[in-house]
Amino acid sequence: MRPAELPQRKIDFGGLTDEELMLLVQEGRNQAFDVLVGRYKNRLFTYLCRLLGNQDEAEEFAQEAFVKAYIHADKYRTIARFSTWLYTIATNLVRNRVRNVKRRPAVVSMWSEDSSGEDAGKWMEIRDDSNRPDFEAERRNLNEMVQEAIEKIPGKYRPAFVLREMDDLSYEEIAAVTGLKLGTVRSRINRGRAHFRRTVAPFMEKDHDTKRNRT
Repeated sequence: MRPAELPQRKIDFGGLTDEELMLLVQEGRNQAFDVLVGRYKNRLFTYLCRLLGNQDEAEEFAQEAFVKAYIHADKYRTIARFSTWLYTIATNLVRNRVRNVKRRPAVVSMWSEDSSGEDAGKWMEIRDDSNRPDFEAERRNLNEMVQEAIEKIPGKYRPAFVLREMDDLSYEEIAAVTGLKLGTVRSRINRGRAHFRRTVAPFMEKDHDTKRNRT
């Protein structure tokens, strides 16, 4: 039963799925869209920050994406997840308006891949193990290095890479967001990983040697 078919009792908007909320938005229930904004504003902002590297621009694009999602709510169909639809809108905004912008995602993780398959590796969080000034300096240097590594990933491959490795979207969801074929999505993620690894490999070797010498 559609949520809108229950007008005689107070609806618990927070207990509804994204898709049920969008059906209510299509019925003119603005409060339902407020709930969706609350659920996704931080996630969408973070994604756009990683893609654009600029918080002001990320906030602007996020607001515009929500406005477009609201204005075009009647075009939404529940065969697609709301999150996928929203990410598609945001990604298209970036694609259409920002072609050669510098991007500096705020991440401090590294992809570690083994030889057993394309997804056999894992993201290894780099933690600061000490409050000592020299450790803090290393952490800052690491953060800058990772940002530069992601920035060096060609723009053609970066969205799929970020959506997969930072936002943990499935290949199918990334295909829906980017409008690419599934095989192309896999290829672009792998190429993004390759670019990232080539940049960080020298640092990882140096970092390993440094830690070994400290023990």
